[in-house]
Amino acid sequence: VAARFTNLQREAMLANPLLDFQKLLLIKRGAGSLGLPQNWQANCGIGRNGYDNEIAVLSPVGPQGNLTTLLKPKDSEFVGDLKLDFGGDKMLFSMPGRHGRWQVWEMGTDGQGLRALTGEQPDVDSYDPCYLPDGRVIFASTACYSGVPCVGGRYGVANLYVTDADGKKTRQLTFDQDDDWCP
Repeated sequence: VAARFTNLQREAMLANPLLDFQKLLLIKRGAGSLGLPQNWQANCGIGRNGYDNEIAVLSPVGPQGNLTTLLKPKDSEFVGDLKLDFGGDKMLFSMPGRHGRWQVWEMGTDGQGLRALTGEQPDVDSYDPCYLPDGRVIFASTACYSGVPCVGGRYGVANLYVTDADGKKTRQLTFDQDDDWCP
């Protein structure tokens, strides 16, 4: 009965007209280490390595689809926070950089053009990026140098930052009573 229900559930989901697309961008991660932080943590509170994960494309979408790997980190680094841009031709994600700190990365949906969008500050983590409609990128960063008080400051507090499309002009996002938001 459970197997029949699972098959019916899958059939109903794939028959949904809103899911009528040929490719699905995903993160494939081994069940042994999912990299899920506690509710008061962020990426900077979890391990940076030891993950069997990759960014892949499933095509066609369905049980018979094939997975094509776009990026598999060399040293088993965690890869997450995957966000697709509005045009569907590039993506943002988080992954540790060479300096061991979390960075925002960008890559084409064809797996080409991998580049770090945030800098390599030795004591700053940047993660959870998202494209804005005007081409800029918003992300969380510990560049404010504050810690979570209830754990003795052991884990960094993140503030929102915004950067232009090439990552060269980055500012902390501030909120003003007169404006909706002012970067």
